[in-house]
Amino acid sequence: MRLHVLPLKSQFIRDRSRAVRPYRPNFLRLVTFCAAAPWLLACSSEEESSSRPRAQSSPSPLAIVTEREGPEASLHYLHVLADWPRSGKLDYATAIELGELVSVHAEPGAVFVYQPEDGTIQKLDVDDELEVSTAEVISFAAHGISGFGAEPIWVTRDLAFMLDEASGQIARWNPRTMEIESVDPIEPSVLERDGLPIQFQQGIAHGDRLFTAVTWRDWETFESHPAAALGIFQQDAPDEAPRILEDSRCAPSVAINPFKDDAGNVYVVGDGGLGFDLLASPKKISSPQCVVRVRPGADALDPDFFIDLQEATGSPAFYTVHPMADRKLLVNLWSADVAVEEVANPEDPSWYWDYPPYFEYAIVDLEDGSSKPVADLQRAAVQFSITLRVDDQNFVQLYREDGGSSLHRVDPDGSVTQVLESGEGTDVQYLGRL
Repeated sequence: MRLHVLPLKSQFIRDRSRAVRPYRPNFLRLVTFCAAAPWLLACSSEEESSSRPRAQSSPSPLAIVTEREGPEASLHYLHVLADWPRSGKLDYATAIELGELVSVHAEPGAVFVYQPEDGTIQKLDVDDELEVSTAEVISFAAHGISGFGAEPIWVTRDLAFMLDEASGQIARWNPRTMEIESVDPIEPSVLERDGLPIQFQQGIAHGDRLFTAVTWRDWETFESHPAAALGIFQQDAPDEAPRILEDSRCAPSVAINPFKDDAGNVYVVGDGGLGFDLLASPKKISSPQCVVRVRPGADALDPDFFIDLQEATGSPAFYTVHPMADRKLLVNLWSADVAVEEVANPEDPSWYWDYPPYFEYAIVDLEDGSSKPVADLQRAAVQFSITLRVDDQNFVQLYREDGGSSLHRVDPDGSVTQVLESGEGTDVQYLGRL
């Protein structure tokens, strides 16, 4: 199952034979058949002991969302397990079908399923026996909020936000009661820059603020605002205009959501459209892909922190960046031994998303900017790998020639361990703890 990218804002559409959209780490998709249950019913389990109710000392239940390609559509499934299956395989007899193109988030005791098409979030309760039952549904559609442009930002079990660039609104809601508490317009002056519409790329909560990567871009003309930008909203006053922090030394912050470390620093990545702006766009940019940050409570970017990821890795561009433990980054980058000019097609920018495996992984240290390759992960095309994160660990999924996939844990020291193997037409789209 391969992932292609179309120049549209972070929405996954998967198909083996057609193009698809850029990376969106937390809004991924799912699927499986649960006897005759029409939508969200738990099935009886004959899964191995690792998926039975956990002992008191065991970790929280593991939520795994997979996508399975069928004759009519690719469906998403939810697997709730006590922990990783010892066999390295998932049992679809115990999985729950969620539908097409959904986004999933796990919280203690519950799984939330966002349906972009109708702007609803379904809450699924999970009990101590790992039985799943349907709970409330909340709809944002009456407020004009729906589609892939709407970004849930999760704060606590009682607080979440829905940030929607299309309608220019931010909604505050309660995941426990499934009630919308307020819907406010976003300050109009930030929704457009030099005639280019704004794009928010997911978001995180830290302290009393919300952080989201920001860009202004037109995918039809390939015009973009030439800077990495971080938008900051106040949780207790979402109606106030967000503070925008920018760094013009960096490529635009298009598709990678911000992340934070244990010290409370929040980082934003200038990814340049996942490397497209640097290597393939008809309007190439010269600014490097970089990482900048804002310190806890600060209202400006840290002037003493700047990492040029191209300089650190020796690569002409990278595709994605993911935070790791020990203040490191897992970077999916263009292989330095592949000459871009030998494979580029100036007449067709979509060459960038083609099959040949030009991308590999490296680990970059945020402390000193050093880089080392991940030797045991095979090189892949951009649409043939995906990186997920759970338990403060990173997992890279690679697609096999037979159409199946395998999921590998990558540790900060560069070691690689396979944890799951999937059959033809199946892959993992989300990992989370309940």
